[in-house]
Amino acid sequence: MPRSPEEVTKLFNYNRWANAKVLESASTLTEEELERKLGGSFPSVLGTLGHLYAAEWVWLERLKGVSPPGLPPAQEVPTLPVLKEKWSAVEAGQKAFVESLTDARMDETVSYRNVKGEPWSYELGELLVHIVNHSTYHRGQVATMFRQVGKKPAATDYLLFLDAGTSGA
Repeated sequence: MPRSPEEVTKLFNYNRWANAKVLESASTLTEEELERKLGGSFPSVLGTLGHLYAAEWVWLERLKGVSPPGLPPAQEVPTLPVLKEKWSAVEAGQKAFVESLTDARMDETVSYRNVKGEPWSYELGELLVHIVNHSTYHRGQVATMFRQVGKKPAATDYLLFLDAGTSGA
């Protein structure tokens, strides 16, 4: 697991890069393809992307010391343009947060309540890895959904991010 602020910053740079690739690809889908019920953790491409945004939002709030009682409702991001706008603000908040990290903070314990009201505590460094890993998991689901509608998904492998030379972005 990353143990330095620099490693975490690189992971979040990757996460933003990969999210941008997926959102760019999603903008090539028709409204029907975005909203088609395909199954999976969330029923559609737009629904899955909406969950990704919502999860990144709730984690950012928790990192700020707030434990929201729930995720933002899907109605908050009814279209891809609205989703992109709201997600951009979350990513800006994430970027500011990870860029403010110090070595000493990486081992700090972060305590929060999940959406069921249950208390949890983890090391900050571990939570930051979880956030990126969760997004990677659901981007994989979006890739499968793209194939189900007959489209080619965005390539978001970490090594492609490194090859693009954007690791410090």
